[in-house]
Amino acid sequence: MGKFAGWESVSANISGPQESPLFPQGYLDAGQIDALKALAASLRNHGAVLADEVGMGKTRIAVALALAVKRSGGRVALVVPPVVAPQWRDEITKAGESSKDVLRSFDGLMREYETDGAARMDDALVILSHRFGDMRAQTSGIRWRADLLKLIVRRLDKKIRNGCQLAHWRMPGVELAAKEILKRAERCQHTETSVETIVHEFRDIDKRSELDDFQSDRFKNHSTELKLLERTLGLALGPFDLVIIDEAHKSRSERGKLSALLDSILFPRGKTCRRLGLTATPVELDVLQWESTLKRVSMSDSKWMSIKPAVLEFREAAEAVRRRWRTDEAAHHRYKAAATNFQESLEAWVVRRDKRRDETIMLFDKHAPNGMNYRQEQPIEVQPEDLSPGWRRIVFAAEALSVIGQAAADTKAARARLTISNGHGVAGIIDKLASQRADNRHPEDHEAERLQAREDCTEDGVEASAELTAEQYGAQKRKQRADWWKNTLTASFTDGTESLYEHPVLLAVVKEIENYTLTGEKVLVFGRFTRPMRVLTDLLNARALLRAVRDGMPWPQEKTSDYDQGVLRAAAKQLEVEYDRKRVDDILTASYKTFETQRQTLRNHILALIESGSTGQPTLLQAIASDKNSSEIVTPLARAAEPLLREEASGTRISREAVVEALTQVFDALRERGDGNAQDDELDGISAKALWAQLRERLIEEYSSPRASFARMLYGQTLSSTRRLVQLAFNRSESEPHVLIAQSMVGREGLNLHESCRVVILLHLEWNPGVVEQQIGRVDRKNSYWSHLLKEAIDAGSQDLPRIEIRPVIFRGTYDEHHWSVLSRRWDEQRSQLHGLIASGADRENLSEEESRLLQSLEEKSPDFWPKPTVQS
Repeated sequence: MGKFAGWESVSANISGPQESPLFPQGYLDAGQIDALKALAASLRNHGAVLADEVGMGKTRIAVALALAVKRSGGRVALVVPPVVAPQWRDEITKAGESSKDVLRSFDGLMREYETDGAARMDDALVILSHRFGDMRAQTSGIRWRADLLKLIVRRLDKKIRNGCQLAHWRMPGVELAAKEILKRAERCQHTETSVETIVHEFRDIDKRSELDDFQSDRFKNHSTELKLLERTLGLALGPFDLVIIDEAHKSRSERGKLSALLDSILFPRGKTCRRLGLTATPVELDVLQWESTLKRVSMSDSKWMSIKPAVLEFREAAEAVRRRWRTDEAAHHRYKAAATNFQESLEAWVVRRDKRRDETIMLFDKHAPNGMNYRQEQPIEVQPEDLSPGWRRIVFAAEALSVIGQAAADTKAARARLTISNGHGVAGIIDKLASQRADNRHPEDHEAERLQAREDCTEDGVEASAELTAEQYGAQKRKQRADWWKNTLTASFTDGTESLYEHPVLLAVVKEIENYTLTGEKVLVFGRFTRPMRVLTDLLNARALLRAVRDGMPWPQEKTSDYDQGVLRAAAKQLEVEYDRKRVDDILTASYKTFETQRQTLRNHILALIESGSTGQPTLLQAIASDKNSSEIVTPLARAAEPLLREEASGTRISREAVVEALTQVFDALRERGDGNAQDDELDGISAKALWAQLRERLIEEYSSPRASFARMLYGQTLSSTRRLVQLAFNRSESEPHVLIAQSMVGREGLNLHESCRVVILLHLEWNPGVVEQQIGRVDRKNSYWSHLLKEAIDAGSQDLPRIEIRPVIFRGTYDEHHWSVLSRRWDEQRSQLHGLIASGADRENLSEEESRLLQSLEEKSPDFWPKPTVQS
């Protein structure tokens, strides 16, 4: 481990001579280079936030900065959500460097000590999961993790006995890590001081003897002893000079695991250690969120208090001018002064590039009609007058039950109006009222219901305690009315899933999706509730299958399954085609031969490559080749690789190189783990042979049977490896899936889904505009499919310019409409705070020349954190 030369050296490396470039030519564009230089200048004095809008290339800027620190002898911790770790490694590779796998857990680091000793202590770039700080050392089965602290204390002060008893089972890596920490302390004064401080504080722990009772609850979250263990773990990673925090807006709580990692575990090398936060949404719902964002990069309390008045005044001034910009001259002056003060307060800490100066956006603005935005926001609306009689009765019943109240109707039924648009709650009510068995439903549906109920209480203020008791209003009569409306809910359907096949929102979304896919477009759908998302996925696949059968087109499925019969009958009714299972199966079997020929060719390729051991993953491939039943995994491997080869395949000819590349991607994806659960910990740092044993199970579990994949769904239970493979396939224009339906918490951040898609449907509305921006940002990124279409249209002289299409789904006349109005208001407020957009949406259209000049003069004074080009002295 070298000595860090300091931040002046980092700046010099960024502006260094061309004969020794820091990164390959073209890796960063001019705006990114300016941002990189501005960050290096800020980091000389304190931390910084890179708050570029979604899709502007923050990761590349951060990687370039990390390389500059490395060249100056420093070490960098890259703290990232685990789902995006492969993309960080890809960017590091494109920059001409390499990095090891992401460290996800305490156990993973200890296993590395077993195999590689203290190698991580010397790595210049270390990628860490956001959840690396989840120690979980409280229960007896994993109390051995506390041995890392106890071994340090025992060896440094042999007089300490109480609290230092070691666990019966110990991971060898823990002892190796403790030895290395003490060895480093002998030659590093900073490490020595830290170790002595930990030992001194250990002596002062109350009732220290309880630490030896492995059945006690000691080492619980936020306890003194756990904090000492966290700091000891930081010594096992070694000191850092720069900590880069991706998605720095996440887990803002001071008591969260990300905060524990940043504030307790990571070991700064002296006072020059800096933090850089990356986030497109430093403010999501309120400008005061600047506080948690800036404190995450080590802004002091006193500094925040000095700039807080400017932040609050800008919020008030921006809101006033947004409402009265056409008429209120006093609001104009107040806004300009507040914007200047706000910018001067934050500009030393914040770099933010918005898309108005992005080359592609400026190209669009140059050729588009005045006032047209490159994003087209067009709701998918469901109107009450278009409902079937059955669904009109359901809407009426839901409204009536909400009026009757919880005391008579029960909580779920009383809140039916809140869930009528997303379908999830109504389906659950129908299930309950029709006495369906609970175990017929997927377990995650129960969790979605719980989250929905909690959210509805928060947003709508529905509280049981606020109601007067049923007895006061005649309990019996109210109960009778409630029962009558409940029966109305179940009159048209036998179960909740059946009801969702005809849900008016899902039918409207299906129609819009198919309008896109029939023209070759891919569609990204975001939802929150798994049950309607699953029904939407099944409906799209069933309709695509029936159309293929009807039109004589091949379909990659040999027979229909028993599970699919209900949705196939519903889809046939919607498409107005006759459904006969035997006839459909016969047609599928006949057409499947075309796919089977291609798949057999692919299986032959894979089998030959396994036998030759040359897929570009030699260590892992040797483990696969030694598999006693290697033929058993050829078919699952082929099914995993097939979507990645759809563009390369031509008839029965598939190039060997393409197969090698696809298999490499499959292997990399299979190595992806989740987000910090016990099973994932077991995969950290294990041998290639043991790794393949785990990957083999995942491969067989996920790909042992064929599936329709015109549409695919990603949700919380989807394996990380599957997410990665689906992401790769979705980014290929000719490969399935053509429709990706992603649960918001799974797909909204980090995933690049922009290479073949420009359409985003918001199936279930969010409350937080920052989340919506993240969702849209999956397709609105640099080098996107949309940007390529735009350049082609301009080169062809077309006046019909493509746009990124955003399609919120709104069920008019229901609670959904209120939800959309709240989101729209918050979204406008966020645009004014982060983008300086005083007018937005329809308010920017059809302006007079005078109004355009006024609006331009005001927005030119909005805060601007775009990095200034460095002036050479």
